[in-house]
Amino acid sequence: MTMKLTLVSIGINSHLDMSLRGVEAARNAEQVYAEMYTMKMDTTLGELEELAGQQVIPLPRGGMEEQGEVLINAAKEMDVAVLVGGDALSATTHISLLLDARKEGVETEVIHGSSIFTSITDTGLSIYKFGKTVTVPFPEKGPVDSVLRTLQENREYGNHTLMLLDLNMDENRYLGINEAIKQLFETEKFSRDTLLIGVARLGSMFPTIKADTAEALSQYDFGGSPHALIAPGRLHFLEEDALETLAGCPRKVIDAHEVQSEIDRLIAKYTQGCRKVLEEIKNKELPVTITEGQVKEMIEHTERYLDDAEYYKTDQKGVALTSVAYAEGILDALNLLGLVEFEW
Repeated sequence: MTMKLTLVSIGINSHLDMSLRGVEAARNAEQVYAEMYTMKMDTTLGELEELAGQQVIPLPRGGMEEQGEVLINAAKEMDVAVLVGGDALSATTHISLLLDARKEGVETEVIHGSSIFTSITDTGLSIYKFGKTVTVPFPEKGPVDSVLRTLQENREYGNHTLMLLDLNMDENRYLGINEAIKQLFETEKFSRDTLLIGVARLGSMFPTIKADTAEALSQYDFGGSPHALIAPGRLHFLEEDALETLAGCPRKVIDAHEVQSEIDRLIAKYTQGCRKVLEEIKNKELPVTITEGQVKEMIEHTERYLDDAEYYKTDQKGVALTSVAYAEGILDALNLLGLVEFEW
């Protein structure tokens, strides 16, 4: 008798997305469970039982987090399969279950399947260019600061951002694209002209994929859930063509799309400012002396810039780097003028 814990991916939409290997594992298991709380699926417990050819026990709310010990103990006595919506390892709780089982000496297996992370390629965007994923919460859960930070971090590297939208399976409530975008607008830090891609019901027979400005998508009818949003980073010409052809994005919106990282913005800003000042002072009569008090004042400025760098280094790395550059520039100038002596 086999004693093993197998996580079987159902797939992104319904029981029909489960792989043949997954079906075989479900049919051969002595006990089958199903976790159906982490995502909305177009399937029923009865359909899963028909596919598995046996009873499927639904895990209660809390799923593997609360029932992990039960599942592991059962797998010490028999072959246990747990059916999971999407891909079995998309959620960290599922990985924790595997680790706990291994520590208990239980053999484990994972049978992968389709998920939002593979299906977003329906948009035509390259899977290799997606950065960190973030979830837009329901409005009552608080501000979307973490969403804005993730968008900025991914933008620094030209990466795309997948924004999952909050859900509450108990209340049959799903955050929609229109509501999510309005939350971003309320921060006043998110431009209405931002290029976004809205996706609904990916993996189903009737998905919706639409790209346009955030303002336009906030008014678009995406139909039933589940929904997700994507903020594109830098676009390859094939990705541009895909958004126009597959997602109906107006060409003028694509052409207006420009991803400038905070570092790029600061480089442009301060380069322009420095060149302007240089032109102004080139033909001016310059002082030939500098007092000790003025040198000390410049050193104090340097300390303040370094304090700024420490303050901004977590959330505004571009500002932090600029502050360090200011400090180094002042010290270099004092060194070149022979007013102080040091070595880097």
